Amino acid sequence: MTIVIMKFGGSCLQNNEAFGKILDITNIYKDSKKIYVASALQGITDILLKTAHNVVDKKEIDKNIALIEKKHLDVIEEIFNQDTEYYTNSKDWLDKKLSELEDCIVDIEEFGLEPYYIDYISSFGEILSTYILSQYLESKKINSIFISANSLIITNDNFNNAYPLYELTNARIKNHLVPLLENPKENTLICVTGFIGRNKIGYTTTLGRGGSDYTATILARSIYDECADKDIKIILWKDVDGLLSINPKYVSESFLIRNLDYIEAKQIANFGAKVLHPKCLEAIEERKIPLEIRNFNKPLEKEKFTIISNKTNKDQIKGISAIEDAIVITIISGSMVDIPGVLGKIFDVMGKNKISVSFVAQSSSEISTSFVVNGEDSEKAIKALKSEEFFSEFYHINWEPVSIINITGLKVLDNKTKSDIFNALAKKNVNVKGISQSNDELNLSLLVKKEKLMDGINIVHDDLCEEFENNNCTN
Repeated sequence: MTIVIMKFGGSCLQNNEAFGKILDITNIYKDSKKIYVASALQGITDILLKTAHNVVDKKEIDKNIALIEKKHLDVIEEIFNQDTEYYTNSKDWLDKKLSELEDCIVDIEEFGLEPYYIDYISSFGEILSTYILSQYLESKKINSIFISANSLIITNDNFNNAYPLYELTNARIKNHLVPLLENPKENTLICVTGFIGRNKIGYTTTLGRGGSDYTATILARSIYDECADKDIKIILWKDVDGLLSINPKYVSESFLIRNLDYIEAKQIANFGAKVLHPKCLEAIEERKIPLEIRNFNKPLEKEKFTIISNKTNKDQIKGISAIEDAIVITIISGSMVDIPGVLGKIFDVMGKNKISVSFVAQSSSEISTSFVVNGEDSEKAIKALKSEEFFSEFYHINWEPVSIINITGLKVLDNKTKSDIFNALAKKNVNVKGISQSNDELNLSLLVKKEKLMDGINIVHDDLCEEFENNNCTN
């Protein structure tokens, strides 16, 4: 029997209608073993973090706790009849967790906002929403069990962006989940909190951006490793049909990407697609576990969704994405040629200031070195370089705002495709200031002036329209 791990975001948990859709999905997949991973209700994590950073303001704390209580009570009162055990269980759970939250706030006030407290306070959203979801399923006569992921997923100590320790996590999965999945007498639906885990000494950790999606893929990998049944897939329920070939704000006639492999998906996710974080695919790539991105409002859709697996068409361009706000910094010196360690010094300065660097290029003469940082880090990067005596004394530092156009798909390997891209850009007088091709030859990145980004994206999309999977070309 297929094991399906489904993730439901906050927008899937907002009212009785949304919970009804989850029930419909449950019935659609009635012949599968199911694990549901849930995010916090929309906006709850932000309120929790705001509270953690403002514990001295008693009025603000009271306001935020009251808001958290109201948001969950509204859902509880909408999906349950008040004279049922499911209503009582959910309300009691809410009261208990809000009391624990208040205790956490007192600790933060006394000891300060340590990284552990940020993760602990962030975890309450998923713990509340997932329990309510489990109770809802129980109220519909579906055998459901609630499990907090910090009893399953063991991570390193990198609070706010933890990484799973798979050997330890697999042992937990083997002991706690596999017996439920392999029980032939009982079909139990398992509801697991997204986003959270714990380190080896028991402190709650969180998995960072895309954490609930990541939870789903971590569970899939560990179940694959420990369960006899390897027929596993993941479904991420979103408010869109799947991954699009280009952001509709750039080109309104964007195409849905039906099939792509893990490397293609990571490239597209890394360069601007907000639907999926690339780290989510790391967990399942080697196991070849398929992942579907589906529209929560179209659960019966047969064709319009994205499948990420080991199957793809290598003769297609998969997507065009952009980094809008960036700067290119160029460090120039005619007197420091052949001096070793210059790149090391640049990366050291950027690393100390927690600034990510991309698109590194050095002239063959070593007179100039250029690299790109995100626009939000621009002032910090320039200030950091100027404050280093080595660079301020021997180098000129120039910078310019830029954007990056990223074109993904093995099709970009073809010289003809590259020629078509540059011919297209020439039509709109979009000059390429830098070019980079990934080592796997799957992605071509083009550095252009910021004001020419829209022209560049649109003309490349139009001229290469027929190279996309689901093209609907009008020219």
